[in-house]
Amino acid sequence: MIELPLADYDQLTLGDLQHRLRGLDEEQLTAVLTYEAGHAARVPVLQILEARLRELQSGAEPSSGDPSNAPGADRTPG
Repeated sequence: MIELPLADYDQLTLGDLQHRLRGLDEEQLTAVLTYEAGHAARVPVLQILEARLRELQSGAEPSSGDPSNAPGADRTPG
């Protein structure tokens, strides 16, 4: 199993994902993008990841934020 820099990645909503992406650096974001493209390949998710990657490549910095304020992922029964 691949270790992604975002816990519970597959359960994150688009809004949660956008919030959590802000703290990833370019290498971490590229890992998530590669994973998404090779697995679910959800177009809205790929668009968000690619847009954030462009921001980082244009000089944006990851923001640390307060992890306790990050929305949580809803766990699916399994």
